[in-house]
Parts: sequence; structure tokens; C-alpha cells
Amino acid sequence: MNPGRPAGVDLKAILEQAPFGLTIADSDGQCVYTNQRGNLCSSALDTQSLRELRFISESAGRAFTCSFWLDMETTPPADEEIFRLAFFDELTGLPNKTLLARTISAELQALSGAEAALMLIDLDGLGRTNDYYGASFADGLIAAFAERLTASVRRSDILGYLANGMFCVFVTNLADVDLTEYANTILDRSKEPFQVKGIETFSSASIGISMFAKDGRNFEELLVSADQALRGAKSESKGRVSYKPDKAARNVHGDMSVEQRLRTALRDNKLCCAYQPKVDIHTNGVVGVETLLRWRDDDGHLRVLGDFVNLATDAGIIDAVAEHVVVEVMSSLPQIDAVFSPGTSISLNITAHQSTNPEFMRSLLRQLTSYHRPQRFILEITEEAFLNGDLLSKNILPMVREAGVKISIDDFGVGYSSLSALAAVTADELKIDRSFVQNVHQRPRSQSVLKAIESLGRALGMAPVIEGVETREEVDYLKQHTAIRIAQGYHFSKPFALEEFVLEDEALPPARQPEPARTHAPARVPGSRSPRQHP
Repeated sequence: MNPGRPAGVDLKAILEQAPFGLTIADSDGQCVYTNQRGNLCSSALDTQSLRELRFISESAGRAFTCSFWLDMETTPPADEEIFRLAFFDELTGLPNKTLLARTISAELQALSGAEAALMLIDLDGLGRTNDYYGASFADGLIAAFAERLTASVRRSDILGYLANGMFCVFVTNLADVDLTEYANTILDRSKEPFQVKGIETFSSASIGISMFAKDGRNFEELLVSADQALRGAKSESKGRVSYKPDKAARNVHGDMSVEQRLRTALRDNKLCCAYQPKVDIHTNGVVGVETLLRWRDDDGHLRVLGDFVNLATDAGIIDAVAEHVVVEVMSSLPQIDAVFSPGTSISLNITAHQSTNPEFMRSLLRQLTSYHRPQRFILEITEEAFLNGDLLSKNILPMVREAGVKISIDDFGVGYSSLSALAAVTADELKIDRSFVQNVHQRPRSQSVLKAIESLGRALGMAPVIEGVETREEVDYLKQHTAIRIAQGYHFSKPFALEEFVLEDEALPPARQPEPARTHAPARVPGSRSPRQHP
């Protein structure tokens, strides 16, 4: 007698009378059990009212495919509601990740070596839509996109919704479809206007594709690979289709390693600030410093921790990192004044997402205004943030102005460079990207563009600052052929931590050029009180 089953209970009889169809097949596809409803459901000609759920089960070392069949026209309402809540997303009406994982796993088990693909489809700019219009509008856009996707995918494919504007399509029968063309058709549909809450709005999507079995042999592996491909698509430009690159697995492991190191460094207080001077090229005086984040290793050396801004953003700890930077800067003001001067401006880098987050900006400004001279601080914001238009110019910038803090447009010329967005912004400083000064004395076209950007900035009342200056020839060109006065770069000094230097009273020698620029020890900073390294 089976100790787990009460005496007199006939399990087979119970299953025969169950209000659902059940079929069980072995790994070769041979049916080993089916109940009465299973026979009816699997042979039914009209399957529109039937809903099938598959999953893999193992017994005695053998794998079996179990299929449940529910006739939604005859299923009691309570059962249907329980099923819907457990396996379908409420917003889109599509299968959720739980049902997708089980269904796709069963499909993969039955493929027997045939090719298949997993497409990960992500709505672009959903965060900005949520910030500008609100969560209800963003949900409406997701639901509208779900309807459009449902009409776009083939009936033989499996469509589901994961979360946060992320959809999944499992594509089989690849011999019948050009996968890239199929994906691009979906992207084209995503660019057509949507009507959400009576407002016409435009959007786009990006798609990452992984292939079975090259990029993964189960659902989770394919999902990870498709996510890597999606990140690659978004890193180049949005609204693209991308396949998983051959080295993506190695890169993602590297990213995870760096992310873990970043979390550990934040926890153990091993993140610290380094400062790079901004110099008046005509007087050699330091007029400001840019604050940069560094990681102090176990040997006490400062290291750049890869692209940790994006990693910290993805990991959800970017605000904690920013808080760490601000706290250290505020506590280090006496040392900053001693190494440089009390009149030196202090620049802080703010991500585009942070700069359009009112709650974050209010908290940041409260900290900066606790200092008696908030006008000393400059917030460096990339061009991307200024594309948020009204959100930044009408909500955020007035708060910054009222606090007395200044604004700088960072890396100008390499991002969106939207002149219409720029015209609506009142910034104090325009930081020109280093690509326009690199070997500028030998590049006539760069000279013309640099002159145009300089004139544009001055016309809009923004002081131009050139970054990435590395050679004496570049400095000489700026002096002789432009009106730009402020520059920063390895020609003057690489970023350094305050404790690396002590104070001396003697004057500094003239500015010198490191050779080569990016590997030499830091040059002394002209115009500051003389620093030297601790022995």
C-alpha cells in the first residue's frame, strides 16, 4: 500500500473524472497516460476555447511532458479566475513569466534538435514616459503595445509579458520566416502612433534575440542571452534588432564581477573622490575642480572601476553612490580649500535619470545649500537630460536656480546636441567634449566645429570649457585661435585624491606636459598651492 495515499482511493478514477484534460508523454513523444478529457481536448478541431499548459516533470530519472487542457467555455468562473491570476498578467492579458517558463520549457523539450529563437522586446524610453505623464499613462502605453504585438506575431509563436515594458516572443518553425525581417516588422509597428488616454504619443522598441541551442539550452539561458543582445542593441542606438554577440557571455560575467566589487566597495567605504583641476589657460590658475569617483584597492591605490555609472544604475545603487560622493565632498571642503583655494568651484556629475528625478534633486540641493556658498557648486548634466524638455526646464532647473547652484551641460557635441532643447535651457557652463580638441591644430574641420560651438555657447550665455586637453600643441591652439579660457585634462593634471598631496609654500614651476599623457604620473597643478605626494 502506498503510505502517501489513503486506503481505498483510486487515483486513476479521480483523474478520469477531473474537469480538465491531462496527457503525459515520455521524452520520445509517446503517450503514457491520458484521461477522458485529455483524449477529447487533444483531438478537438476547434481549439479557440481551449487553453493548454505544459510543463516537464521527472520520475525515476526519466523526463515526461505533462499537458493540462482547460475548456474556458465550460470551466467554472472561480477556476478560471484562479488560473488567470496565477498565470496571466493583469495589465496586458498575456501569459506571465511563470507560464512562459513552463510552456517554453515544454516546447524546447519537444524540439528534438530543431532551431528556435527567443525575442526580448523592450519599450524604449518608458521611464521618461512615466516621469512625464505618470504611471497610469505608462500602463496604458504598455497595454496598447501588447495589443499591437498580439496582432503582429504569428499564431504559432508564444507571446508573453515579463515586466516593466518587457515582452517575450518564442519563435519556432524558423524555416518559414526570416527572423530579422520578422523582428523589424515588429519594430516598425512599434513606431506607429499610439492613442493613450486621448493623447497621441510616439514610441519605439528594441529587440534582443537569442538562438536555441547556440545561445542557451533552456528558457533561463535563452532569456539571459537575449537580454545581453538587447543591451547591445540599446548601447548603439534605440529602435534596433541585435543578436547575442559571441563574447557577450564573457562580458556579462565581467559586468557581474565589477558590479559585485562596486557593491562591496560601497559597503566597505572604499569608494572615494578624486579631483581634476579646471585651469585658466592664460593665467595657469586653477578656477575649479571636477569631482570623479574612484575605487581604492587593498593596496591603497586609486583605480577606475570600469563603466560603473551604468552598472550602478542597473543595480539600483546609483543614488546611494551619489549620496556617498556628496557626503565626502562636503566633509572635505577644508582640504579642498587648502589644496586649491576657497574660491575654487566644485563640479559634481549627475546622471540624466537623477537630474529629472525631483525627489533626488531636492535631497541633493538640501545638502548643497547647507553650505553657506551654494553658488560654488556646479552640477554637470549630460545632453540626454535636456531632451526631457518641460520636466527639466519647468520643474528641475527652477529648483536649482532658487538654491543658487549652477548648471553645466557635459560632453556637449557627442550626444543628442538638440539645438531646440538647448535653446530652452539656461545653463552657466558648456563643457565641450575632448573629441573636438584632440589634435585640433592638425584638423581644420575640428577647428571649424569648435569655433561654432564656442560661438553658440557664448550667444546663449554659457561659459565654454574644453575637456580632455593633453598636449602643449592643443593648449597653444586654444590660446591663439579661440577665446576659450578654461580647460582641463591630463596636460594639467590627472584626477588625484586630496590625501595624496601635502602643502608647501614655494611657488610651482610652469605647467608641464606629461609624456605619454595617460600613463605618466600626475603633473603638478599650476596656480594652486604647491602639492607633492606623500613619501
